[in-house]
Amino acid sequence: MQALKHIIFDLDNTLWDFSGNSKRILAEIFEKFNLQEAGIPDFENFHKQYKFRNEYLWNQYALGNVSKEEVRLNRFYASFNDFGINNYVLANQVADHYIYHTRRQTDLLPNAKVLLDHLLPKYQLHIITNGFDEVQFFKLENTGLHTYFKTVTTAEAANALKPDIRIFEHALNAMQTEPQHCLYIGDSPEVDGNGAINAGMHFIWLNTEKKENKFQFEEIADLGELLDLL
Repeated sequence: MQALKHIIFDLDNTLWDFSGNSKRILAEIFEKFNLQEAGIPDFENFHKQYKFRNEYLWNQYALGNVSKEEVRLNRFYASFNDFGINNYVLANQVADHYIYHTRRQTDLLPNAKVLLDHLLPKYQLHIITNGFDEVQFFKLENTGLHTYFKTVTTAEAANALKPDIRIFEHALNAMQTEPQHCLYIGDSPEVDGNGAINAGMHFIWLNTEKKENKFQFEEIADLGELLDLL
């Protein structure tokens, strides 16, 4: 990676603590909307089912089978329906609450800003994210992260979701560079890793959960490990 000029990050669960921030608001929703009284046994059951439905719908969105509005609503409607709650009004209210409050959370992963401060004088920094435009740009502004990045490429802007090579090509065009000059850092080997490698970029997997490295990607468990590498 001697010719490295650009460091590109995923946003959710790479810099911005999506798992923690999302779980906090889901717990708030469980209490605020009295979901236990509605028929859901406890928060952990709700959280598990929501994650399952959310992941499924995001995969369908990536395949072009559902719209972003269908993802926004149906991840809650389907989760509720799994517990025998057939209520579109409730699902809409919860979906609005989730979007409004989750993106306002500011927790970052450990060492995120320390690393960005370390990298900024040395490289151009960028974002490639599958998240929705209005949510991701709000997060970047709200956390102050926007000041670090020269370009931000979203799936909506590229009309393609990672690992589709088109989103990486869209980013490279915006960055006006070649892939061999780029290092991509992300938390998903399937989505971030395969996409970046297929686009000709270098890749490092942020494997905070220390999952089995079936892809044999270079990996780190904490962003702080990059301070000595870059």
